[in-house]
Amino acid sequence: MSGQAKYRAFISYNHDDSRWAQRIHRALEAYRLPGNLVGTATDYGPVPKRLTPIFRDRDDLPATGDLTASVRAALANSDVLIVVCSPAAAASRWVNQEIREFRGAHPTGDILAVIIAGDPGAAAGNQPGNQSCFPPALLESDAEPVGADFRRGGDGFRMGVLKLAAGMLGLRLDQIIQRDLQRRQRRVTAVTMVSLLLALIMSGLTLVAFSARSEAERRKADAEDLIEFMLSDLQDKLEPVGRLDVLDAVGEKVVAYYAAQSNQQLSADALGRRSRAFHLLGEIESAEGDLDSAYEHFRRAYDATHQLLLIEGDNPDRIFEHSQSAYWVGYYAWRQGRMDDAERHFLEYRNLARRLTVIDDNNTDWLAEFAYSNTNLGVVYLQSGRLPEAREAFLAAAALDTDLAARQPDSVQAHIDLATAMAWVATVFEMTDGRDAAIVARRQEIAIYEDQLSTEVDDWTVRRDAINAERALARLLIAPGPDTPADDLQTALAILEAASFEADALLQRDPANGNWRLTTVRQRLWLAQARLLAHDSAGAREAYLDASAYMAHPSWMSDQSVRVAETRFYAGLVEARIFMAMGQYDSAHMRLDHLMTSLVAEANWQTEFQYGPFLYAAASNDLAWLEDRRGEHGTAMTLRRHMVAILAPIAGQLRLDAATEYRRAQSMLASAPVEAN
Repeated sequence: MSGQAKYRAFISYNHDDSRWAQRIHRALEAYRLPGNLVGTATDYGPVPKRLTPIFRDRDDLPATGDLTASVRAALANSDVLIVVCSPAAAASRWVNQEIREFRGAHPTGDILAVIIAGDPGAAAGNQPGNQSCFPPALLESDAEPVGADFRRGGDGFRMGVLKLAAGMLGLRLDQIIQRDLQRRQRRVTAVTMVSLLLALIMSGLTLVAFSARSEAERRKADAEDLIEFMLSDLQDKLEPVGRLDVLDAVGEKVVAYYAAQSNQQLSADALGRRSRAFHLLGEIESAEGDLDSAYEHFRRAYDATHQLLLIEGDNPDRIFEHSQSAYWVGYYAWRQGRMDDAERHFLEYRNLARRLTVIDDNNTDWLAEFAYSNTNLGVVYLQSGRLPEAREAFLAAAALDTDLAARQPDSVQAHIDLATAMAWVATVFEMTDGRDAAIVARRQEIAIYEDQLSTEVDDWTVRRDAINAERALARLLIAPGPDTPADDLQTALAILEAASFEADALLQRDPANGNWRLTTVRQRLWLAQARLLAHDSAGAREAYLDASAYMAHPSWMSDQSVRVAETRFYAGLVEARIFMAMGQYDSAHMRLDHLMTSLVAEANWQTEFQYGPFLYAAASNDLAWLEDRRGEHGTAMTLRRHMVAILAPIAGQLRLDAATEYRRAQSMLASAPVEAN
């Protein structure tokens, strides 16, 4: 590729797709290559700092029968041609002419296809109703069109931009992703250093505050201001990038500062800040899997804010602080499976949040708390099998969050809250409204994440949530099991495989973050399950081994939370199914026996585990299949009958994959020959 080219790329598109072309153009020219890649030698020359300039014709083409001289010159002086592919582009004479012009000027030049709409598998042509997305000129070469699928069921926008960047530079996709994520990591290093410096400054201020009475009051005020910064602005900067270690140090410093003073010396505001420090420590310990220590901090905060509320019951600050304490104590009860306690505290949280909205119904922070409180209650109702109440609570939260996002179009958090609300709507819709409704809600959630991440939102929590949403959509797509439509299976595989890169990057960013490790393990296990459905046992085994390696980390081994325990059980099911796919039936039988024994030993597996019924139903069906293969048909039928009897009382509350396994057993029982008396 010539190093003297005037343009890095030429974007060819039909003007019906101009918004997509403009968005892609802006994203590519705004993208900065990671510094440790700049200058790297590739087949296309050294890697530049920026992908500029890129040519995009902003004016309508003339009514004449040919391209303008400026367009021809731009095509001749462009290294790469990017074709925005859609049915409109496929029917466009200008797009086809630009492709042929580029090939004439660059016989071996790269053409990258960007799919935004249409069917890549449809035959090219201009007949009415044709949904082919590829212009006929693009298919005139023997080579298959390469590029990126920007549709939500494909690569998505953020991954599509990275694929284009890699294609323009001759780099591997994983290479550019890893370097890009390393660059983002360095961005927060400066923030981290500042935070540590502030912690040292606060320690100095604390010592000085006790030295002289006249100076102490001023120093104390400075320290209190610094504490407020550490518990608000600094936390907001560090939490999204996963710096739990620094946040932990911040919380400990604040608690140590207040521990040196008696409660009588502390003002109500100071007591409130101390409670928030306990909240912070509890959040960190909860994320790291230390639930006992987390609860101790949440309980101490709850006692303190309750006393403050009794003293200043009409003070909005006191109401807010105690609402947070009620939430965290309720959250801990929920994590421990104590649903009655969780409901009681979440109701208290909702009542307090409602009081705040009555005080000021224009305060978006308080309206957001009211939305959160509805979501929390919905979760408790869902896990308690109270589906109508859960559906009502989740839809109420979604309505509030939709209003908040409309009021705050530039607020990232408002849109992320709406995405979370849609996730819960999708979850309850599985059981109340059906698979199609759940898929629609899940795609709405993913679209919100993609919009936020496409604007360079550098929030690792958002990235984790996007991965979780994509995995949840893939699970819905393959919920029919062996009856999954081929298109849905391929879409699920594409989603899960693309998410692997970012899931790995999460864990490299902070190996001690239990939530991020859980995300990465689950993503690999669902990828293994999808590959099994695609009859790719080797690929399934590879994904399972990746998950096993992630589960070998000490933080995972010591985590006794319900979510991790459930994921271990699911790993056992995936392992057994891989054995079955590879013909190792004895190993599969042994693994399923162990899984069934361990699962039944959990007294509350039906309600405590989100996927407990699915695990039990799937393991029962797989064991029954193995027994049938051994010729033990009576044992197989007994397994199915027992499973159906156990799940029958909650059949109307089963998630889609569990319902698939339940119906599978019912079908086998119905088709079995009637035994003679």
